[in-house]
Amino acid sequence: MLYEKLAQQAQWNLVFTRDGEHVDIGADSVKQWTQEQIHQFETIVHTPAQSGFQYLYKNIPVYDIYHRKLLPGHFLNDLFEFLNSEAFLNFGRRLTGRDDIGFCDAQATCYEAGHFLTCHDDATQGKNRVAAYVLNLTPQWNPDWGGTLQFYDDDNNIVAGFGPSFNALNVFRIPCRHAVSFVAPFATGSRFSITGWFRTGEDPGAD
Repeated sequence: MLYEKLAQQAQWNLVFTRDGEHVDIGADSVKQWTQEQIHQFETIVHTPAQSGFQYLYKNIPVYDIYHRKLLPGHFLNDLFEFLNSEAFLNFGRRLTGRDDIGFCDAQATCYEAGHFLTCHDDATQGKNRVAAYVLNLTPQWNPDWGGTLQFYDDDNNIVAGFGPSFNALNVFRIPCRHAVSFVAPFATGSRFSITGWFRTGEDPGAD
């Protein structure tokens, strides 16, 4: 059911960084761009990816939608409440051994042709992240399309990888160097997931 609702979701953001800052634009707006505008955008996105952190994918900011009451009655609100239920938080506490987990944040993500997430470790100062989670919601995926969740050692060797799957939950401690590999331009599917972090302390968005 969750997959079907995401697949039918009409509005998504397209997210990336520019000058080190997170940017989101309406994903549908790209369809109206000229070839010159597309080329300029690709330069903006790909240049920092050559040597540092960058990402490009579609998302829905579930955390912000819930706390800002942007979509009353939307199924994403029920999803956020489940992720912050005592049952799910206790699962995270037992799995990680961290009894101080206080809440989860969340976003819906959709990777399609040309999308990626370069290597990083999620250890952002002030976010109090304990572990990351990925709820995979992709029923069918060709491994040749890319989009693999990859983990790296200190020598930049890939030590583990998980392809897009359905109804599978990946959880890993922070810091942990990982990436989502480039989705090939010939890919015809969508890689759906719900992702976020188990975090300590009280949820600042609840204030």
